[in-house]
Amino acid sequence: MSTTVFNNCNLFVGNEDKVLDNAWFCVDDESGRLTKLGTGSAPKADKNIDLNNQYVMSGLINAHTHIGLVNADKNHYPETETLVTYQALKDLKNGLRGGVTYIRSCGVSFDVDVKLNKMRDSYPFEGPQIKPAGMPISIPGGHADQNNKNAAHLVNSPDDVRKAVREQFKKGATNIKLMATGGVMSQGDDIDDTELSLEEMKMAVKEAHSKHMTICAHAEGRLGIHYAILAGVDSVEHGFYVSDEDIELMKKQGTFLSPTLIAGHQIVQYGDGKMTDFSYQKMCKHVDAFYKHVGKAIRSGVKLALGTDAGTFKNTLENSAKELTELTKAGATNYQALRAAGLGSAELLHIDQDYGSLEVGKYADFLVLKNNPLRDVSSVEQSDKLVYQHGQRKY
Repeated sequence: MSTTVFNNCNLFVGNEDKVLDNAWFCVDDESGRLTKLGTGSAPKADKNIDLNNQYVMSGLINAHTHIGLVNADKNHYPETETLVTYQALKDLKNGLRGGVTYIRSCGVSFDVDVKLNKMRDSYPFEGPQIKPAGMPISIPGGHADQNNKNAAHLVNSPDDVRKAVREQFKKGATNIKLMATGGVMSQGDDIDDTELSLEEMKMAVKEAHSKHMTICAHAEGRLGIHYAILAGVDSVEHGFYVSDEDIELMKKQGTFLSPTLIAGHQIVQYGDGKMTDFSYQKMCKHVDAFYKHVGKAIRSGVKLALGTDAGTFKNTLENSAKELTELTKAGATNYQALRAAGLGSAELLHIDQDYGSLEVGKYADFLVLKNNPLRDVSSVEQSDKLVYQHGQRKY
């Protein structure tokens, strides 16, 4: 068994609010898993890598992404499966470069994420590991209805929902995405439009959980958020107007919040004149409430995952680390933000036995940074950070 020892580093394991000084860790080269870690003198190994007293943390797990999202107006091409696949592969490669080592997909046309994930062993490509969803579930005219039969399942009843979940299960999806409310980028609704009914979402949750799938809900308006939580989704995405009562219910049930604050930030900061005025004005109208309610949920102790809505306006998968700063602006501690990007997202995705922290037995997906992320989370945005996946350097 060949092993590599990484020594002379400051190690943020990810399961406690502290850094281990003068640390080292061993990786089995064949499996890519950590076998030992400690401080002080490192053991002998087949290979030794000196990390020059830099800081090491687990790779980022982004729990809300849209790989392959294509701006048809910009590219002057229709949204075809070929174009979505081409863009998805670019997104994945760039995401890994930015330190993202695992993603949950939250809606991709043509089920491109599902198809790429199924073919990966036979036809490898560079990028994070994927928990795929394929097409989301929406109502006609709802947030995911793009007048493209390959963009979403359009449903009008619990029976339609049951069929949609089963179809995604058959294809190989391991996550289901619901569109519970209207959204910012959709042109025919507002964020507080309640779209899927409580009965429809309960059916989706029942079907998904019976097949060991996770299920999440795009939910921005208050009533849609409430229905999603009552239905038993694993996570609320965005949560613009989550109420105090629903915060308590989320804590009781263990429901995660994946805020995607950076998506709103980018629209308000750069969207004027660069996108439809309808979407820009919607975001500007609601952004303060977005941060206010998310901040209250974070401070109250709701389980937190890191998601960015990557693929939306000026919001690339490569720049996922920017969400850490936005979470702290909303009220998260540095440790809460970093844990969301590691163990929080891993627990939500049910992959915490293998990912999310640098503990013995888990995969050696890690970043090497110049500065301490527990002191300054923006240090994770370092453009020339080293990125390792399963113990192998990628960037």
